[in-house]
Amino acid sequence: MKLKDIVGYLRERNKLSLRNVRTGREIWHVFISRISLVLAAVALLLVLFFAVLATVAYTPVLDLIPGYPGSKSREALIANIMKLDSLSAEVGRWENYHGRLAKILDGQVLSLDAGDTLRRQGVKGTVSARIGLDSVLRAEMTDEGSSYRLRESGENRSRSEVTFEMLPPVKGVITRSFSPKNGMFGVEIAPAPNQVVLAVLDGAVILDAWNPETGNIVVVQHGGNMVSVYKQVAKAMKSTGEHIRAGEPVAVTDRLIDNKIPHLTFELWYNGTPVDPENYIAF
Repeated sequence: MKLKDIVGYLRERNKLSLRNVRTGREIWHVFISRISLVLAAVALLLVLFFAVLATVAYTPVLDLIPGYPGSKSREALIANIMKLDSLSAEVGRWENYHGRLAKILDGQVLSLDAGDTLRRQGVKGTVSARIGLDSVLRAEMTDEGSSYRLRESGENRSRSEVTFEMLPPVKGVITRSFSPKNGMFGVEIAPAPNQVVLAVLDGAVILDAWNPETGNIVVVQHGGNMVSVYKQVAKAMKSTGEHIRAGEPVAVTDRLIDNKIPHLTFELWYNGTPVDPENYIAF
């Protein structure tokens, strides 16, 4: 069959009529061809396609289909992505915090990074160059309502006229004083054997560990970015995550071995910087 014959076949007109059965009278008629039927079907499919597309795009009909991710699902997905991003940033900050804390416990001198608060305040250098932070801590502790409120004291103290409400961790003699340049970021105390070590302030235990250099270590996080560190203890009496009140036992000093008095290394860290415990505690 030739192309001309095919075109003629498609364009051949047919009469579609509507007649009354009883009288046989023609009521309505229309002339149609095969090609017009094809075009009408294509036009109908296009109309249906655009109608469905508009319905899906501008109505929440997809939410009614089980298992199909509709607009609410997309909104929930976006919200979860934002939460995940926030959690990732928070995890990064915690990893940085624990990394710095691990360096502190190893006795390393920390340098300021680009985002350090003290750098933004114009303070430069290493830990030993930032001991002036003692004055910042003292100024903060004098504020009304501070958790480290200062109290006036009538006792004669050679170090200061004002005493912080920090309890001494143990009773004993200081054998090594605060000297960051020599790697001493706190004070070394010679206490009585088997003496209870007390928490200097309210807080929560964030580390209870052991290493071959300093033995058992207990680290307590206090309010106002204050951290107290208790090294060379015989046994920790609090575990990581436990809350502790000022004056509660946190550890026990070692026993007397070969007539050698045990030692306790006590450190105070404020905003990641060591401060001299003797400025705030009467040992």
